[in-house]
Amino acid sequence: MKKLFVTLALAVMAITASAQFKSVDIKGDLRHDLGLGVGVTAGIVKSIDFAPSFNYYFVDHGHLWTIDADFHYNFELGHDFTIYPLVGLSVCNWGAEHVDSTTKLGVNLGGGVKYAINKNIGIFTECKYQWVDGNDDTFFAIGVNIGI
Repeated sequence: MKKLFVTLALAVMAITASAQFKSVDIKGDLRHDLGLGVGVTAGIVKSIDFAPSFNYYFVDHGHLWTIDADFHYNFELGHDFTIYPLVGLSVCNWGAEHVDSTTKLGVNLGGGVKYAINKNIGIFTECKYQWVDGNDDTFFAIGVNIGI
């Protein structure tokens, strides 16, 4: 598992190094519990963005966090609206008090909508399904993009 995590981290760094940063993203995540996330959005080519993020969920008597590496394919709708399907990978870690934590690799699939309030600030919402062996879940997020 450590080799897989290191390989994924190196791939994320390589993609991010060649990309143009667009924004810092701050979001609230909703599932059966509440979470907060922070990430960046970077343009790779004209319509494709790379959006890695770290998300922490507030769970009773334990912890849950994810590192997501999502790709968005943007469709500009005019009037500052953009819709996008997304696909990506996720590293999930969860555990309870007095129990060893578990880390697994997952796949994200979903979509979202962005609205640019002005050239530096936007809002977004997205929904994604996360396939993780034994712990599949649906996530809904609402957030703000702050231009870099």
